[in-house]
Amino acid sequence: MCGINGICVSCKQVTSGMHQVPGRDVAPPRPIERYRHLRDTNTRTRSYKGWPKSDGLKSELIADGFFYLGEKDRVQCAYCGGVLHSFKENDNVHIEHYRHFPKCETFDSTDSETEAHLFGHVTMTHLSDTQTDGTSRGEDTALLEKIKKLDMSSNTKCPRHKYYALYKDRLRTFNNPKWPANHPMKKETLAKAGLFYAGLGDLCECFCCGGQLEEFEEGDDPVEEHDKYFSDICVLAINRKQ
Repeated sequence: MCGINGICVSCKQVTSGMHQVPGRDVAPPRPIERYRHLRDTNTRTRSYKGWPKSDGLKSELIADGFFYLGEKDRVQCAYCGGVLHSFKENDNVHIEHYRHFPKCETFDSTDSETEAHLFGHVTMTHLSDTQTDGTSRGEDTALLEKIKKLDMSSNTKCPRHKYYALYKDRLRTFNNPKWPANHPMKKETLAKAGLFYAGLGDLCECFCCGGQLEEFEEGDDPVEEHDKYFSDICVLAINRKQ
């Protein structure tokens, strides 16, 4: 007989006995020692034998902490125990992880606080579905849901760069050695304004509209500078006017 919620010692298959709901599963209690060995990238990679979808999707899942459960396309996070399945090839794994399991230890409160700041005075409604502990996922998930579905027109889709919808991912881009060491703006200030580093000079780009800013000076407010040039095309800027 195979065990559940881990790697069976008899058949060496990764298994899970969790209840399924459309698009995701209800996660088990917070794993402590049970999944700790799967927090190693190489160990997670070895679990993907027979993976039915693309290598690109597999790479994203491994990088975000998921190991393969050996059934269809069901994967489980080694940090929060959250299970996802029914992927489409263009899904953003990082955002889907945050959207369904925002309490995972791989995320922090700065993400939702920063996005709330970016959206200004927009009133966010709570989603009807719940977290794995039975409580409302709340405004942090609603913000990501709004970001994910924003569409300004038939020609301009927001966000342009979904992967950088989270603050900590934008902040990480400024660790690039090309970022000017003596730049007058703090990396945290730029990232909180919705900008990530584009890898050339001090060129930054808005994750939402794709608008680019550069040649910052001491005392500049990146939010004001962004809205000066992109207030007619960026959902963030339009919402801040309301």
